[in-house]
Amino acid sequence: MQRSFLTAIIVVFIFSACEPQKKAVAVKKVSLEKKEVIAPPTFDKFGIPIDSLRITKYKVKPNESLYLILDRFGFSAREIYTTIHEAKPLIDVRGFKPGQKYRTYAPADSGASISHLVWQPNPLSYVVFNWKADSVQIYKASQPLTSETVVASAEISSSLYNAVSGEGVSPLLGYKLADIFAWQVDFFSLREGDAFNALYEKRYIDEEFYGIGKVLAAEFLHRGEMHKAYYFSEGEVEGYFTAAGESVEKALLKAPFKFDQRISSAFNPNRFHPILNVRRPHYGTDYAAPFGTPVLSVGDGVVTQAGYDGGSGNVVRIRHNSVYETAYMHLSDFADGIYEGATVEQGQVIAYVGNTGLSTGPHLHYSLYKNDHPVNSLAIELPSSDAVPDSLMEEFTRVRNSLNKKWEMIAAKNNKSETDENLAITQARN
Repeated sequence: MQRSFLTAIIVVFIFSACEPQKKAVAVKKVSLEKKEVIAPPTFDKFGIPIDSLRITKYKVKPNESLYLILDRFGFSAREIYTTIHEAKPLIDVRGFKPGQKYRTYAPADSGASISHLVWQPNPLSYVVFNWKADSVQIYKASQPLTSETVVASAEISSSLYNAVSGEGVSPLLGYKLADIFAWQVDFFSLREGDAFNALYEKRYIDEEFYGIGKVLAAEFLHRGEMHKAYYFSEGEVEGYFTAAGESVEKALLKAPFKFDQRISSAFNPNRFHPILNVRRPHYGTDYAAPFGTPVLSVGDGVVTQAGYDGGSGNVVRIRHNSVYETAYMHLSDFADGIYEGATVEQGQVIAYVGNTGLSTGPHLHYSLYKNDHPVNSLAIELPSSDAVPDSLMEEFTRVRNSLNKKWEMIAAKNNKSETDENLAITQARN
């Protein structure tokens, strides 16, 4: 009996030892601490972090300079000198003009002096002055330009300017069209019924109209004849060309002679006159050619003056188009058929070198005018009459077709908008 009881106890002990033990489960406490989220700094359109800064806008006053502006904001003479010294290699420190905009940045919660100044010499460009400790950082930048391709067209009743303005378009488009078609259209004799159609870029700064960009394609109906021009640029080839790839411009000769002649006096707005002994602008180029040397017209045109004109001596003036005009002075004589109103061709002999008027010896004074202003004939980029080369005709054709397609799409969209607007007005009236 005792043996059986003892056996039972041993069995129970064995089974108890074999039973798996329950493991203790550790409970991890999760902390729900709030982390501070730091917002990124706010920058204005000039790239300056403006958090906690007070911005004040100004305009440059008459006779106000960078020195006076900085002095006004409490900068010491030494700080002003350092700032101007650092600015000189980058900007014209005398370029502050009345009406130009500038703005200052200063800590909003204190009376400390300004930390930044932004000067806007024009709507596109700006200059940033950033003062840090004992130094100043200065840099120039430009605001981003965005562009939109649009179409403008109008029929001319009085003038190109009125036609453009009547469409609510910047007059600059008229000037650009006059430049493009200067060789095909006589803008001094536009008549009612002439018309234009242009595909061009409108440029914006911060959604505010800034100006007209490139005229991409245009057509001008003048006296029943349609003239078209497409802008094309590839490598060294750039300009306006007809649909067939011919240049819409005609070249002007660089000098009015068949052979090179020595230049005795160059274009100089501040030349000392050898006879009058005073400083007088020399708006032309003097060629010391032998007496009687034939003088050539540098381009096709119409003679507007042929006769004696005081100190200029015998003079021939030629209007080549609405942009370019030339004058030839101190001539000894005129060629046959040269009179006011006569038509001349490029390379045609119009007169002969002489010594008339205020002249110290036989020479030709040659002047070139662009838009009625004298320009240096030796420095100006003259028109080129080169056509699109055969190697680029395939690319030109692709560009031309693409411009035509865009032209048609925008014109169709404009017509639909006008139709919808007229329909809405009609419905409102009914």
